[in-house]
Amino acid sequence: MTARRKPTIGDVAKAAGVSYATVERVLNGRGGVSRAKEASVLEAARTLKIDRALHEVSVRWLRIAIVTQSPAAASPYYAALQHGFELAQKSFETNRVLCAVTFFEDLEPHSVARVIERAAQKADAMIVVAYEHPLVVDAVSRIAKRMPVVTLASDLPDSGRMAYVGIDNRCAGRIAGELMGRFVGREGGQVIVIAGLRTYLGHEERDGAFRSVLRRRFPACDVVATVESREDARSTERLTRDAIAKYPELRGIYNLSVGDEGVASALKATKRTQQTVLVGHELTAVSRALLIDGVMDAVLDQSPFVEAVRAVEVILGYYKRGTPSGLPLQTPISIYMRENLPVVL
Repeated sequence: MTARRKPTIGDVAKAAGVSYATVERVLNGRGGVSRAKEASVLEAARTLKIDRALHEVSVRWLRIAIVTQSPAAASPYYAALQHGFELAQKSFETNRVLCAVTFFEDLEPHSVARVIERAAQKADAMIVVAYEHPLVVDAVSRIAKRMPVVTLASDLPDSGRMAYVGIDNRCAGRIAGELMGRFVGREGGQVIVIAGLRTYLGHEERDGAFRSVLRRRFPACDVVATVESREDARSTERLTRDAIAKYPELRGIYNLSVGDEGVASALKATKRTQQTVLVGHELTAVSRALLIDGVMDAVLDQSPFVEAVRAVEVILGYYKRGTPSGLPLQTPISIYMRENLPVVL
């Protein structure tokens, strides 16, 4: 009997369909190899069980462009998301990944598309949080033809993106509808929805599912309007005051985006905190305090911190770097009320 021959670089080159020199450059991290060939070499080397730490192999730096709203201009969700990307940068350091975050200058379609295209110029992959608009989808589609793109929080299903990471927004809307219907009670009443931008597919899905549950299960609850904050947290107080003036018997508010503090300020100023049910998203220092004070009734949380790390991991998986965690792309939804708030460490 003869001992099994140990795989060689030549075997890897043959399996990957590349030259000996290409395999050597990849395994020694010398660069000068296309991303597609690099991925093929690493895949072949792992399949043949080449005797090296391939999950830690010193390959060229992988540049991930992350395009999203600025935490300063939007909700605490984006601050948590940025923190998650910072953690991903540190956690995946041995995989030689660079997370470059670019913020939108404003939310006008031309501007959003321009920032997305600019951020992709020196990138190997992209993670994007953006709304649906022909100009935005077209920009992402062009980028997706030359690199992997992951959409986060709100999907762009017709963009050619590789994957979507985030919650099931329809499920979130249904949960919010169930909570609202139960809290308002049999007598029902008028309810409004405060969206950020309904062009965000995630916001549209939450709104539609929320309405569907109330219409089907709690018909006494009448959703009289959906108003948009345009992701401006400062506008929600004005929107809430306007709604109370127009609908003096308002019984419920579903704020599916930013600005819980503005909604709360309007309810307090009009002495309607006890008569009006408020359901929102994201457990933050503000929403936690509002739950404790009894101003908010429930908060749906989606762990943006985890979403950011998972999105980076998806990109690494495409380039055959690191060990897959096996975590699902769809992140779970947690429901928090005053009595089940987690301890602050």
